[in-house]
Amino acid sequence: MRRAARTGLRSSCADASHPVKEEAMTGITPLYRDFTSVDELNRAYDIEATVPDFGAYAGDFVARSAAYRDEARGLLDVRYGPTVDETYDVFLPIADAPGPRPALFFIHGGYWKATTSKVWSYVARGLAARGFVVAVENYALCPRVSIAEIVRQHRAAYAHFFAHAGDYGVDVDRIVISGHSAGGHAVATLLQADWVGDYGLPREPFAGALPVSGVFDLRPLVHTFLNTDLHLDEGAADSLSVLSTPPVVPSLVVAYGNDETPEFERQSIDFAAMVSSSGHPVEVVVRENNHFDILESLADGTGELARIVERLAGV
Repeated sequence: MRRAARTGLRSSCADASHPVKEEAMTGITPLYRDFTSVDELNRAYDIEATVPDFGAYAGDFVARSAAYRDEARGLLDVRYGPTVDETYDVFLPIADAPGPRPALFFIHGGYWKATTSKVWSYVARGLAARGFVVAVENYALCPRVSIAEIVRQHRAAYAHFFAHAGDYGVDVDRIVISGHSAGGHAVATLLQADWVGDYGLPREPFAGALPVSGVFDLRPLVHTFLNTDLHLDEGAADSLSVLSTPPVVPSLVVAYGNDETPEFERQSIDFAAMVSSSGHPVEVVVRENNHFDILESLADGTGELARIVERLAGV
């Protein structure tokens, strides 16, 4: 694996908030940045096509998560909002110990349109074995709801978890938030929330954040097959992107795999560059993983991403 701590990152374009223009001499108007066709953008964001058997990964996640829930200590389907999908699962440490515990609040991916928290329970196993409380959030999906509504649910879920941290034995000064893929975007939206004004929480209600293989720029998705479910127009995609508002977080680590598409790499690099240019420290971790096996390093309580969570939580 390669790992680098960077505080002066340069994005892949002069200004990450604006698309790169195609050279006028080509006579071709790009759809986004230097992409000139829908097929190109579809390939760039068809992340399932980057592995030989995505179905095997999905089946493995489901089976391991079900097995873990059968043996885990915790609370399932804690309701944080009025609709049926607004729940999270709380997995408690294997052994009781005195004093409040560090916690991980994890948000799953699925391009805002697929999977549920129950697919990702396995992510909690390693850290719960090492004394963490781990919450895995569920939320409604597109096209039944909009991404804007999903963002609202993420913030409501975290506010509920923070408010009830004492019920789960959690130390509110040692909560780390993390998310994968679309969950990486969710993490960024949590970092940009007005926690004081909207929720009555502290300005920085978490110790650190770890977005993994995130999608932070939604504008290219308007032109892809994904938009059949996402229903984004250019205005919504621009307002929901998170490359222009600096986050509020004490410590931030951005991680992605070196076997993902160049666009997924660009997404993480541009987000980290925006954070760095705003004067906030950020660390970038590049794992020798694809988009789907990168979370093994988190699910394994001794893996690099799990160790990063421990460090961010001050363990």
